[in-house]
Amino acid sequence: MCIMIEIAVVGGGPAGSHCAYCLAASSLYPVIFDHTHPREKPCGGLVTPFAQRLFPFLKKLPIKHGEKSKLHLISPSGRQARLSTRKSKIRTFSRLKFDQFLVNMAVDKGAELIKEKVIALGRRKDFWEVETTRQSYRVKILIGADGVNSLVRRSTIGPLSKMDKGVCCGYLVRGLEKEDITIRFLAHRKGYMWVIPRDDHTSLGIGACEASRSYGLRRELDMFIEQQYPHAEIISKWTALIPNVKNSKTLKIPLAGHNWILIGDAAGHVSPTSGEGIMYALLDGELAAQAVVENNPETYNEFWKEAYGTSLFIDVKLRKVLYTRPGLELYCKFLKLQNTLHF
Repeated sequence: MCIMIEIAVVGGGPAGSHCAYCLAASSLYPVIFDHTHPREKPCGGLVTPFAQRLFPFLKKLPIKHGEKSKLHLISPSGRQARLSTRKSKIRTFSRLKFDQFLVNMAVDKGAELIKEKVIALGRRKDFWEVETTRQSYRVKILIGADGVNSLVRRSTIGPLSKMDKGVCCGYLVRGLEKEDITIRFLAHRKGYMWVIPRDDHTSLGIGACEASRSYGLRRELDMFIEQQYPHAEIISKWTALIPNVKNSKTLKIPLAGHNWILIGDAAGHVSPTSGEGIMYALLDGELAAQAVVENNPETYNEFWKEAYGTSLFIDVKLRKVLYTRPGLELYCKFLKLQNTLHF
């Protein structure tokens, strides 16, 4: 027996949870399928001043967090730049606490969370057949917020190519919470290393934007920690894939059809220079909900391009020069022109 659902959101991270919240706020009550969230994630958990201006509720989150007013950038040649925020500070959150709050917001507004893993999707003319580890469902509108290896994406437009993915690894550590937020760009990796203090621990990691440049990734990070932060206490370690779009043609592929939408990491909407994804996830969730409320999911294709498409396209182009001698200076100018810290 199949259970009928009007709107299903696959994935309960920031994109999926915020989309579900916005839908519920418009009296459309979706079901979120996610068997893993909330969970701690290895990413930095940065919420920039720009993101706080776009989403004022981020300034009032009743959960512990770190706050920093400076961002330290280091180029491959060792050149350094410090960017300072004026009014709002950069906030850094544990992703476990941050994601839990967003899921709770959605559920409190009327969305339903089903902790089941979606294992198969069947596409029909007017609905989707969604199979989980426990049950089968028929869904009228399907929203994919299920990450870099999105099943919804594979079932609609095909997976992100290997070229448009990056490899990261790192640690959650204690003892570096007084350090500045630091991003060190690595030419030999076409990637970066980061130190991002949170409330009571720090995210410390390294990313290679191309799988072919990921050999010895953890060893390089271990040597860096041994040299720079030998007193750091390691809590846990991780390895992960992230979206890292390198071909602007990827961003031109439609991300919505008459009864489906892709958002967040599933859409590939992550800064290819810094790895920033939370801001894009929240924007995507809001824009996707708007398209569904207007009963025209395909308008999401235009909504996200109008909202931040130009910025993301420029970011893709910029990563090609970021690792050259003048790259850091150009990147800092880009951030200032955008009147935001993308990190």
